[in-house]
Amino acid sequence: MKKTFLIGLCIFIFGIICFSVGLSHGGYKTVYWDHGLNIEGVGKNRERSAYFTKVKQLKVSTSNPVTIQRGPVSKIKVTYPDKTTVTSTNGLLNVQGSKHWKKAFVLFGFHTVRDNFGNTVITVPKNTKFNTINCDINEFDSDNLDGHVTLNGLSTKRLSFSGESHLSLNNIAASDKLKVDNMGRIAISSSNFKDGSVHNDFGRINLKSNKFDRLSAETDAGNISFNTQNVSEYFSANSQAGSIDGRVKRNHRTQISASTSVGSKSIFGHSVKKYGHSNIKNPVTYRFITEVGHIRIK
Repeated sequence: MKKTFLIGLCIFIFGIICFSVGLSHGGYKTVYWDHGLNIEGVGKNRERSAYFTKVKQLKVSTSNPVTIQRGPVSKIKVTYPDKTTVTSTNGLLNVQGSKHWKKAFVLFGFHTVRDNFGNTVITVPKNTKFNTINCDINEFDSDNLDGHVTLNGLSTKRLSFSGESHLSLNNIAASDKLKVDNMGRIAISSSNFKDGSVHNDFGRINLKSNKFDRLSAETDAGNISFNTQNVSEYFSANSQAGSIDGRVKRNHRTQISASTSVGSKSIFGHSVKKYGHSNIKNPVTYRFITEVGHIRIK
């Protein structure tokens, strides 16, 4: 009984301390533990910088905004909040960030808190080429995405992205595979890759001036738009509940099929579902499908 009383008293005193700390920072605020005591929504996370060489693989896992870019540096530079862990082992640079959300204990029990612990910026030298780039970005509230991830001017053999954030890929060279599985808007521009797979649960997909052999773009609930892409073999776009609008290079190798369950379809101004000759050699095949929405190809 005495032991139970002492434990309860300690918890009560600790709760009073946390309540007082939160109250002293502008009102009732949650105090929680993450690498030390923290106050929800108070204070600016300090930034640190570190430099790395001989990196062939890059792995980023965090819930905060991320920028990976080419820039005027001689070594890979990582600028990151102090709640992010950065390590380099055997050619693998691993950036592990803190979550936006925590389960925190207050006087009345556990509840979820949300904090933004700053941005992570990775700058790579001009001639850097990775074997793999792997990003895993997770937001706290997937129904109200406010994070953004930008990758610009990178060269790699394989690039893989998964997460719950708006994503911009610009001037990316992936000599083998580009794979994106995301929840949020996706924009890919001026990029070059061999095989591509792009999927999101909701949000639009926008493609601008890319070059690839094969690409499959799919969204469960969102529009897909694109200007003329440089396609060597195959390009498909599939939207379960959204429209598909784009431009296609029109020549003797072009083969197009369009299918929609509820909505109109137009290929080069005509209400048809197919375009091109079926017996040509080395065709460039386009396939567009939507369940609910229109298809307009110019």
